[in-house]
Amino acid sequence: LEVLRVGRAFSQQCPLQELPASLGALTGLTMLYLGSCTALTVLPESLGALTGMKTLHLEDCRALTALPESLGALTGLETLNLESCHKLTALPESLGALTGLQTLNLESCEELTALPESLG
Repeated sequence: LEVLRVGRAFSQQCPLQELPASLGALTGLTMLYLGSCTALTVLPESLGALTGMKTLHLEDCRALTALPESLGALTGLETLNLESCHKLTALPESLGALTGLQTLNLESCEELTALPESLG
C-alpha cells in the first residue's frame, strides 16, 4: 500500500478518533491523507516507522493537539499540511530533522504560538 486516503468521503467529515499503532507496519506508504478527520486528537508514535512517507495531509483535523516526536524520523517527508488544525499548540522539536521538507502549511493553526528552535 502506497497511498492511504481517509476523510472527506462523500463531502462528510471523517469520524475517526484515533489511528492504530499498527499503522507503522505500512512501511510502503508514501502518502497519508487524513483531511477533515475532525475528531482525531493524536497520532501514534509508530508514524515514525513510515520512513518512505513523502506527503502527510492533516488539514482540518481540528481536534489534533500534538504531533508525535517520532515525526522527525520521516526524513524523506516533502509536504506536511497542517492547515486548520485549530487545537495544535506546539510542533515537535524533531521537526528540524525533516531535511527533505519543502512545504509546511500552518495556515489557520490559531493555537500555535511558536515554531521549534530546530527549524532555525
